[in-house]
Amino acid sequence: MSSRAEPTPKTLVAAVLALTVTVLGLGGAIVAIKLRPQPVPTTAIDRSIELWQRAVIADPENDDARVGLGMALLEAGRDNDARGAFEEAIGLNGDNWTALLQLGLLAAESDAEGAIEYFDGSIAAAPTENKAIPLVAKGDLLLRQDDAEGARIAYEQATVDMPFLLDAHFGLGRALEALGHEKGAMKAYKEALRFDPTNQVIAEAIAQLKGED
Repeated sequence: MSSRAEPTPKTLVAAVLALTVTVLGLGGAIVAIKLRPQPVPTTAIDRSIELWQRAVIADPENDDARVGLGMALLEAGRDNDARGAFEEAIGLNGDNWTALLQLGLLAAESDAEGAIEYFDGSIAAAPTENKAIPLVAKGDLLLRQDDAEGARIAYEQATVDMPFLLDAHFGLGRALEALGHEKGAMKAYKEALRFDPTNQVIAEAIAQLKGED
């Protein structure tokens, strides 16, 4: 026969009470963790993300708040999270031209055709004074795809909508040079240089077109 004493009702109650105290103690620790404030963002980017997250929570139907969050996430290098925020913005407002533009830029390296669709949507939705921005983005992508004529059309329209946009004139110069229109390219480069006379990239493009070393 074993010499170990069987637990009496009194010892069982004591054991259960001890276990209950232990569980309650753990529960208290869990509650303390949940109630502890979240770490305060320490960088400007973190603070920006935090502010836009609060804006989204405060107004879940505000597509511009989603765009702001997406831009902050992009700045933090969180491209996938940014893409999700921009897609949510489009879900709320299919004509949010900024979200369409950013989705196009994010898709440009892996899905050129899809990126062009986003850019076209952005161009259609953007106010007249802002259309040049997605037009230049479209031109840049078309030029990388060796579609110099398509790029020329996009850049030319951008220069009409926003005549003072350096990138539009410089892009037009590159497209015209690729098409063999050297005179037109030189004119576009010089127009771009007018807006930034110290720009070395434009100066080098002009020198190369002239055949200078």
